[in-house]
Amino acid sequence: MNTRNLFRVFNRPVILNCICKRDKGYKIVQRPDPKTLKMPNLADAPSIMTIIKEKQRLNGPLTVAEYMHIVITNPTEGYYEKKDVIGETGDFITSPEISQLFGEILAVWFYAETQKMSPGKPLQIVELGPGKATLLIDILRVLNRYGYKAPDLTLHLVEISTAMQVAQANRLCVSHRETDLESPHNREGETVSGIKVYWYNDLKKVPNNFSWYIAHEFFDVLPIHKFEKTEEGWREVLIDLDENDKLRYRISANETQATRVLVRPPLDAGDRKALEISPRSLGIARQLANRVDQFGGIALIADYGHTGEKEDTFRAFHKHKIVDPLENPGMADLTADVDFSQLRLAASMTPGDENYALVVGPVAQMEFLQRMQANARLQVLVDNAKTENDKEKIEAAYDMLVNPTKMGERFKFMAFYPSGMAQILEKYPPLGFSTPK
Repeated sequence: MNTRNLFRVFNRPVILNCICKRDKGYKIVQRPDPKTLKMPNLADAPSIMTIIKEKQRLNGPLTVAEYMHIVITNPTEGYYEKKDVIGETGDFITSPEISQLFGEILAVWFYAETQKMSPGKPLQIVELGPGKATLLIDILRVLNRYGYKAPDLTLHLVEISTAMQVAQANRLCVSHRETDLESPHNREGETVSGIKVYWYNDLKKVPNNFSWYIAHEFFDVLPIHKFEKTEEGWREVLIDLDENDKLRYRISANETQATRVLVRPPLDAGDRKALEISPRSLGIARQLANRVDQFGGIALIADYGHTGEKEDTFRAFHKHKIVDPLENPGMADLTADVDFSQLRLAASMTPGDENYALVVGPVAQMEFLQRMQANARLQVLVDNAKTENDKEKIEAAYDMLVNPTKMGERFKFMAFYPSGMAQILEKYPPLGFSTPK
């Protein structure tokens, strides 16, 4: 057979139906319409303890981060889904709930620092974990004095708890509604003055625009991994059940994946024997730094914390008292002090291909408020008080905020600025973080 005939043979169509016919290897199914899906009946939802036991049965001991995630964020039995937890009748109280002065000072700070870079309009205000929305209400009152109207700003709230979203919406809005699953935000509303308000379950979904980012008592509830240094090296603290089905701590026998990934220089430097690391916190700090640097704005973090010197801060609050975090999971607020030195590492970078932020702070809450002349605002509030009892309450609230033995030293402030503001901040140092000249 010559070459031409050989190619003719290879080019003939080959019919394989008789020998290669086969049935389809898949089955077509109809997916449910997401709009028809409903949450399970709350009465049928398993308890937090049942969820923890089942997860341990399937996967073994939990990390502290897994435990916190279950307790705080479970959609039916999670801590923030079940009750009013903030305020005098709840488990803890925050600075905005103590005094209107706190939110007013923060509004003045944001406005003054923004004037160093732009007019600040249009403006997005983004708050992470807005609580009862008290801080935003106080900020909006000040911005109204500065001439901000509905077309000038929008509010964007990052909140994973459906119950908290509804509570915030009821305080902020004259009307609000849930959105469909295709929308990047899962709730929207409008204030009495016409300001649009949007709710998200993830910071990544918030539009990338010039923004004020507020994270007040937000990082302290993000899940942490706990580690202890043993004779064999760093090992992770885990949670399992004892012979009486009670939760307890135990040390991992070998290195866990979290140990290999998270425990590295400079976090493990020195003679420290324990570490608490929140990868979620580090990721969000990096997001805030990138957003501020790429799209403009300022981020302000206010939380109780330290600069790397503390080792074991994981605890729970119930009725304003510290309780065992492993007792009655879901009934108490789980929290850990924020390590501001770790947030600084996550947000600050040497200039390069990736974006980074200029990081200032942390400074103690007492110093920040006093440098912002909060005592002058205090005097105005006292002078306008109608009764002596009202005056005493106002002064007592201020003392709670600035007294070193109360919230004054434990709470700290840190801010992220765009990297291009280095020379501006050198000439005009950040208010609240430096002593006014």
